[in-house]
Amino acid sequence: MHGELKDYRQPMVTSLGIMLGFLLNFLAGWGIRSGQPIEDLADAIILGDIVLAVVLMCLTLYRMLNANIGTRDPATYYQFTLRLYIGSIALAFAGLMLALLV
Repeated sequence: MHGELKDYRQPMVTSLGIMLGFLLNFLAGWGIRSGQPIEDLADAIILGDIVLAVVLMCLTLYRMLNANIGTRDPATYYQFTLRLYIGSIALAFAGLMLALLV
């Protein structure tokens, strides 16, 4: 991997911040719209999916903002963080697509 972890930090932090904002807005709107966000099994699956995506995004943000990675190799640390990043975004999109289809 060329460069340092700091070279990749800003774009990931910015994009995750935007995604988290949209997801939290979606959850707030969903809860306000129906009064009770969980009405059936499909709603529970969607909510669980989005909450898991938010948790993974927060974990990714923590890993990106953590200034002390200890003796770990920065490339390995970044690769795992990148997998968390991609996974959390894919999970969020899957939940939103499911919400649109149900």
